Amino acid sequence: MVREALSAVHTQVVAVVSILAAGLLASTSPLAARPAPAGEDAVAVALLFGRPMPPPATTASLPVALQSRLADYRKREAAFHSGLTPPPGATPDEQRSFEQRVGIERVVFSLFDRKDSARIASLYALDTDVSGDWDNSAEMPRREANFINGLLRELPQPWLAPYLNLIAGHRRLCAAHMEGEDPQDAEGAAGQLKVAARGGHPLIRAVADHLITTARPCNPSP
Repeated sequence: MVREALSAVHTQVVAVVSILAAGLLASTSPLAARPAPAGEDAVAVALLFGRPMPPPATTASLPVALQSRLADYRKREAAFHSGLTPPPGATPDEQRSFEQRVGIERVVFSLFDRKDSARIASLYALDTDVSGDWDNSAEMPRREANFINGLLRELPQPWLAPYLNLIAGHRRLCAAHMEGEDPQDAEGAAGQLKVAARGGHPLIRAVADHLITTARPCNPSP
């Protein structure tokens, strides 16, 4: 089973969720026009929410040092083939959950150019109990962060840690925002994002720094 492959200590608990790209944007009105994210926002959407990386024109404003890493990411993304099996006779909700799993799998595979990245990406995506809507509740992102932090304590693949710290830090930031910037959640989120920013893939570091400095709100979409 997937959990055993990632850590013999942990059992499957809760979800790594994926929300729509609009979660990074500041608009609070569901009817307001939302401009397409660009630059660091666009990269954050891809990594945090399992979306495809946008075309080079969308990220052209980013530093030259990141452009080569984005090119490498897009190259691996183009070569990506999911190892997950679509659920037969899936309902619309089940199909959506499957697509979210594939999105997470694609991000992990595209970030890490390793012999075992395809296998670990599939295992991690399978272990994820995804949800498309946090229902404006801090419970879901907080539970997700707790799940990831439990995994981090016994992680057999240390190279995955920066990505997991990025996701958990972001989810804790969202939980803090939903509850009126709870100081404990906000402080813990910032600390975890700083850990992600100190190591790992340059794109992970860039997104972590971006989240720390912008503190954008999270407005999950149905």
